[in-house]
Parts: sequence; C-alpha cells; structure tokens
Amino acid sequence: MDFFAIKKSLPLKAALLLGLVLCSAPAWAGTAFSPWDNLDTSLQPDTNGGAGYLREDIELRYTASTIGDSLTTNSVLQNVFFDRLNNSEFTYRSIPGGTSVLKHGLPGGTTGSILEAVWARDWGAGEGANFVVIMAGTNDIDYNRHDNINDLANAMLANVQEMVYSVLGGQSDPNSRPAVIVMGIPPFGDSDWTARAKVYNDLLHSSLKHVDIFSDANWYDLYDSNSKTAMGSLMEDEKHPNDDGMYRIAENWFEAVDALYNPNRISADNHVYKGDWYVQRN
Repeated sequence: MDFFAIKKSLPLKAALLLGLVLCSAPAWAGTAFSPWDNLDTSLQPDTNGGAGYLREDIELRYTASTIGDSLTTNSVLQNVFFDRLNNSEFTYRSIPGGTSVLKHGLPGGTTGSILEAVWARDWGAGEGANFVVIMAGTNDIDYNRHDNINDLANAMLANVQEMVYSVLGGQSDPNSRPAVIVMGIPPFGDSDWTARAKVYNDLLHSSLKHVDIFSDANWYDLYDSNSKTAMGSLMEDEKHPNDDGMYRIAENWFEAVDALYNPNRISADNHVYKGDWYVQRN
C-alpha cells in the first residue's frame, strides 16, 4: 500500500477532506523545487560577482509553513523565528528576499482538529512551502489528562503522522516536496502532565516516519529536574510558556531548520535528530 494511502479507520469526514485535497493538487505537484520557485520576477545575476541580484523588486526566496495550536501563533515565538531565519548569517541566506513564514495556529486545537485543518486548507506543499514546522499535542495532554498515556500518545502519533503525509502533498522526491520538521512539545507546570508529554515526545522520536528532522529540545530546555515540571520562570501558567519560554522555543525551531542546511548541528545538539527522510539542503 502506498504510504500516503488513508487508513480505513480514519473518520469518514477526515478521509473525504483528504480526498478533496488530493483531487485538487496544485499545478506544480510533481515538478522539482528550486530556491527560485517562489519568485515571479525575472532575475539577473550580479555581474559584480556578489551573491545578490540586480533586480530591486526581488520577491521571496523561501516559504516556511508553521502548523500547530495557539503556541504556534505566539508573537514572540514567531518574531524571533522569523528574525533568525532572515539573519544574514543563516547558512542558506545568499540572496535578498529572505523567508516568508506562514503561521497556521489553531487556538485550542488538538492533534486531531489540527489534522483536519491541515487537510481542508492544504497547508504545506499545497501552498508552496519549502519547509514545514509542526508542533502539536499540548492540548491533547490537557484535555485527556485521565486517559491511559500510552493509548493517548499512540492516537496523537497517528494524527501527527497523517499531518506529515498531508503536508508532503503526495511527494516523496526531496526536489519536489517540502522538508518536514516535527518539534516535540514543551513541559507543563504540572509534573504529571510533564511526564506524559515526555512519553508522547519519545514516541514521536522513535516512531514518526517520513520526516527530515525531529527535535525534543523544547521539553529539555524548559524542564526543571528538581521540580520535574517546566521551570516556573519560563511559564505564564501551567500550559503556556511566557515570553522567555517562547524565546527558547523559537531558538529550538530555528536550530531544527538550520540542521537541514548545516548537518553539523545534528551531531552537536543532543536533541536535534535526523529523520528517516533527511536530505541536506543547499
């Protein structure tokens, strides 16, 4: 069976949504991506030998799609992430224009409801994303706090796996698909929720398929080993990191993206992992 085939056990509504997405695949599906695919202007090389281009009306070089719940739309996270991606020292930044970041956050969203939104709105490959960052699951832990964590984590994993399939847009060739980065969720102000979050993150790390990068740095960077919860100084409440916590998450997002272009980061960072579909990008 093709790895993009929809499992019969998925809800009918979700399956129909995915069918609509696949049937309306964009015109570029199946064609090779290059760094110029998001440009609609005719570019001229810089005859002075520089890395830039002469056209002043150059548009975007890259598009990043970020998918998740309300944490994903946090202004500190998004602003820091955007600034880091567009810093001239970033390894792939060689021309003006930079990276556009599409923010797809579903407030209160669970992995299941976010999955339905991904299918229905064709996020990822359907919007021409060069890479996609997924971080989802915080609300599942909150809303289902009394469920068996192994059963819950497996259900969450299944939803995230289907998100990955959807954002890939039916493409497997690294030249025609977006790179996929999945981030583990941060810890909570409650020790039980924090332990449950780690079970989920560990399952993503061991079982998620067809991704370029997985990182669980969010959990470790905010975790306090003494209290076995998130550090109080980094939390706004039991579930939401404050600005300082979001700054750390933004840095982790950037480092995971940077690993696509700088493989040394994978060996240097204990919490950035190469996925089974990892391809070094130029």
